[in-house]
Amino acid sequence: MTATLALVLALRVLPNALAQSIPAQALAAEAETTGSILGLDALVQNKEYSELQRELVAANLSADERAYFEGILADRSNQVSQATLLLEKVVSGLRTSNPHRAAIALRTLAADYFKMGRYAQSADAYFDLLKDFAGEFTSAERQTISDNLHTFELFRNAPPQTISGTRKFSVPVERDPTGDIDVPVEANGVKQWWILDTGANQSAISMSTAEQFGLAISKGSASTQSGATGSEIALRAAIVPRLTLGGVTVQNVATVVMDDKSLDVPVGGHGHYQIQGILGYPILAALGSFTMTGDEMAFAPAGPLSPRSTRLYVEELTLLVEATVAGHELLFGFDTGASSGSFSAAYFRKFPDQFTSLKPQKYGTAGAGGGVLFVPAYVLPQIDLHLGTATARLKEVPVLTRDLGVDPLDYVYGNLGQSLLRQFDNFTIDLIRMRFSVGEPAK
Repeated sequence: MTATLALVLALRVLPNALAQSIPAQALAAEAETTGSILGLDALVQNKEYSELQRELVAANLSADERAYFEGILADRSNQVSQATLLLEKVVSGLRTSNPHRAAIALRTLAADYFKMGRYAQSADAYFDLLKDFAGEFTSAERQTISDNLHTFELFRNAPPQTISGTRKFSVPVERDPTGDIDVPVEANGVKQWWILDTGANQSAISMSTAEQFGLAISKGSASTQSGATGSEIALRAAIVPRLTLGGVTVQNVATVVMDDKSLDVPVGGHGHYQIQGILGYPILAALGSFTMTGDEMAFAPAGPLSPRSTRLYVEELTLLVEATVAGHELLFGFDTGASSGSFSAAYFRKFPDQFTSLKPQKYGTAGAGGGVLFVPAYVLPQIDLHLGTATARLKEVPVLTRDLGVDPLDYVYGNLGQSLLRQFDNFTIDLIRMRFSVGEPAK
């Protein structure tokens, strides 16, 4: 920051400074500190977490300010206990000193409580957000918070999820008719194939599966947004007492229960595929790391380190992957349950020159429960994503030209799925080190 800009910022932040005869050097120093903090807030707002990590190293912050930013970064890096410890210290004071940060801290804690199985605290925190901080969020964000509140309330008295058994094992995988990766699970003597879905905030099952497992289904109901369409899908809740996957048993699995129709997916012509269950983020995070090679998935406490890798982050219960595009570090939703990928209007706004010679067309985005939302889009012939030393070349990528009004899809640069994974002969998703690694290009 130049001295002139620092002085201008000082006059804006401290309107009575000249009357108090504060020395110009002190004004400039105050402005530098204030500007730095505003810059860190912008990095949180824009989800530039790698840059936030770099800037925090030398940032001149008070103890509470540092605890706030380090707590946010710890949460996004899946260090749930550390994030909770830091943010619980400061959230009360932020309510009066900085309501915007208080809202972000409380929303972060609400998700962390859920991850820790503290469901009542999670629901209470989401209720508090809507009661005291609704004005800090967009309408799409408020809808997400409301959905989470009513969904997590269904688990208020449920015991927390635990995991036992060997942490290093392999299972076969299958590709179902939708192209998703399915793994074998068992509960109450019933064996099924469930989708391994990093894009699912929670594990989900059909009503038929709940009945086959003999589960107690909640009397109350809630709803959730259906992917990119934003339509609301009704759901109930159930706890799977014991779910076995390979060498591990997960106890007290919190699942949402949807009508069979909502998980009935059309596949080619007049065919349909009935999804039985989906392994969502909370179970995958507990499993640690998993590597897919061919028709096998290997699970382990942590994945191997590789230069052919990039960072993973998590926001609430949404997994994000970082990729470098045209020299910029960008965050994308990371959805192994999506057959293809698309880029968001945020990407369109960031790189307008890439579209000057292209013509817009209609693009349909679908979600669970049916329904297609058509939006104007461009199709990029190809784009390179750099993942460490590896490069993925995506072709015929649809890029939306307007926001969908869906949180968090509007706030990252797109959603990446199977079209990315299929480019490599193997891949590892490590939710301990928070790295996504890829093997050699697929032949």
